[in-house]
Amino acid sequence: MSTYEHLLYLSKAGAPLLHISSYEWERVRGLAIGLSNKLDLPLHVWSQSTGLLACNEHGDLRIEDDAATDPMELLQHIHGGDEPGIWLLEDFQPFLREEHHPILRWLRELARLPASPRKIVVLSTPLPVLPLDLRKEIPTVELDLPGVDELRVVLEDAAAAMGVRASADEALLDAARGLTVMEARLAFGKAAAELERLDHASVPLVAREKERIIKQSEVLEYYPTDARMTDVGGLDQLKEWLDRRGRAFGAGARDFGLDAPKGVLLLGVQGCGKSLLAKAVAATWQFPLLRFDMGKVFGGIVGQSEGNIRTALQVAQALAPCVLWIDEIEKGLAGMGSSDQTDGGTTARVVGTLLTWMQEKTAPVFVVATANRIDMLPPELLRKGRFDEIFFVDLPTRAVREEILAIHLERKRRDPKDFALADLAERSVGFSGAELEEAVREGMYDAFAEGLELSSDHIARALDKTFPLSRTMRDQIDSLRHWAKVRARLAAGEPPEVLPADNPEAAAPRLRQEATRNPFIPGSRS
Repeated sequence: MSTYEHLLYLSKAGAPLLHISSYEWERVRGLAIGLSNKLDLPLHVWSQSTGLLACNEHGDLRIEDDAATDPMELLQHIHGGDEPGIWLLEDFQPFLREEHHPILRWLRELARLPASPRKIVVLSTPLPVLPLDLRKEIPTVELDLPGVDELRVVLEDAAAAMGVRASADEALLDAARGLTVMEARLAFGKAAAELERLDHASVPLVAREKERIIKQSEVLEYYPTDARMTDVGGLDQLKEWLDRRGRAFGAGARDFGLDAPKGVLLLGVQGCGKSLLAKAVAATWQFPLLRFDMGKVFGGIVGQSEGNIRTALQVAQALAPCVLWIDEIEKGLAGMGSSDQTDGGTTARVVGTLLTWMQEKTAPVFVVATANRIDMLPPELLRKGRFDEIFFVDLPTRAVREEILAIHLERKRRDPKDFALADLAERSVGFSGAELEEAVREGMYDAFAEGLELSSDHIARALDKTFPLSRTMRDQIDSLRHWAKVRARLAAGEPPEVLPADNPEAAAPRLRQEATRNPFIPGSRS
């Protein structure tokens, strides 16, 4: 059901108050004009800057009362008048706060108006959250981001405004998906100013502008990636599983009866390739990659956090098919259990919105979430239906360490055959992929300082100087392995490698604890 149909049926059902949540004033006003024409009711548009305006069936405005800038007087006038009509109150969010209790009360009075004369008040706000006083009496309708048809209209308008030739290329319209009407108009206009036309050649310019706009939201980041599956060492079972899931996005999958894959949770040791895999999945499937920063969702303004999460999910759905990468998801979910005592339930509502969306979404948005700490993950996240599968990414085994070292040597334009990879892999038991990469980098610094070509000895010395996480965080890794044994699938085909026994001489360095005399102890001077 379209947003317009939803509003129309609510109006026919007798709802005197409606709430439309969207930043796109032009589309909201268009919906109000459509209701006015369909219900044969005059339309009045109000904002605190313009006062009351009359709007005809074509959207033309004329001043009705430019002195009517007080919202409470306007609500009293609507309530007490005998004239039927629709009143669109634009940017009404500043007055929907507890300190404006008289205004909230008058809105509740309007919600109880009789069916005759027919009066409909439409509140337009950027954020979807209403005060508790009004949530049960005013239905909220969230306006989805524009689709291809709306973007085609914006493209034609932008071309006409810039006086350039336009070709409604499908790739060009797809490049603007995920933007509001205002953002798309700006992106098309910028491309037209640079190329003096709008056609397939404008796709990279519009995509680059979209990347800037999405990044500006601070919650989502459009993440270009050239990573490949071959850049990820090991994880054979996970790669095979992802290959099967990727096929389910192809032609014929829906006809076969397959649902769009939901996503995967990658749980495991830090530095073992979870984030790299998210980038490689998007590049392999040729999907846009959106990085979702849960920590930036939470804002200080009332309702801002809920608005941020809804906007982020709307953008992800508008860009579908895409990969939504939530890195270290446990950090964004911290505090959910005590949310009602610490932040008035904001965290619980935000997380609840995310979990419900993950469960119910039908758009082809593949979620790749990574986590390092199982103790911070709520049980609701781990239940079936949120993700297709949970994989445990363990430390690389000896054969995989050889593969990882070879990958990083090739990146540094060195031939892996010139290095004793088997020996290096043998002496790096318990090292993560990130630690092996750093050893290669450190070896190169040493070789350059010595004026020599990089050799196995340089890398071996770097490995010997490194204290891996498996030594400093052994208890946490053992706990992770124990948890994953019955709750997750292993990402690698081989069983995990036994970590070496603790060697006191090789243990992580500790601060020296020397016996000292405290001269300030009473009687110590004697």
